[in-house]
Amino acid sequence: MIANSPEHAVELLDRAFAQGDLHAVLSFYEDAAVVITEPGKVARGTAELRSFFAWAMQSGSRAEQLRTQVIEADGVALFLSRWTLHSKGVGADVTTRTFTATTVFRKQADGGWKALIDNPFGPLILGPE
Repeated sequence: MIANSPEHAVELLDRAFAQGDLHAVLSFYEDAAVVITEPGKVARGTAELRSFFAWAMQSGSRAEQLRTQVIEADGVALFLSRWTLHSKGVGADVTTRTFTATTVFRKQADGGWKALIDNPFGPLILGPE
């Protein structure tokens, strides 16, 4: 499916992640995409993203966008979001953590949007003050 905006891409990506659809998740990233998997760690390219997302989806986690903003110029967009990760713990326990993300999207030749740089942790990657 082609995402007609960065917001649409994130909506479809979150849905695919919650459904455990690895192929669909990867389709919203460029082949050379970079994802911050945790502060200080990066997954680069389709093979590393596949490995990371396969591991991440095993937990049955889902993302919920709380507030978003897009700044776009000349086919490149900065997507900012406050989002919550709902993770299943041991038993029926669900933990929630809220983050501020920064993601760079690029418009594709087919008119769709894909992520090139995905930093779900936002300023947390800078470490403590």
